[in-house]
Amino acid sequence: MLLHALQGGRWDFASLCSMQPSRYEVVVDEEVSDEAVGLIGGLQTTGGGPTRT
Repeated sequence: MLLHALQGGRWDFASLCSMQPSRYEVVVDEEVSDEAVGLIGGLQTTGGGPTRT
């Protein structure tokens, strides 16, 4: 509280409205991988789309 007062009432961090991830990583068992790719393929994406490795 003393540091806050010495800084003139300013906080030492920026406030954010929300945090959004830039990408997601999904891990599934091989038995359901085809179904997972199909489900993810139906989602709206802004990146490169689903990939299988």
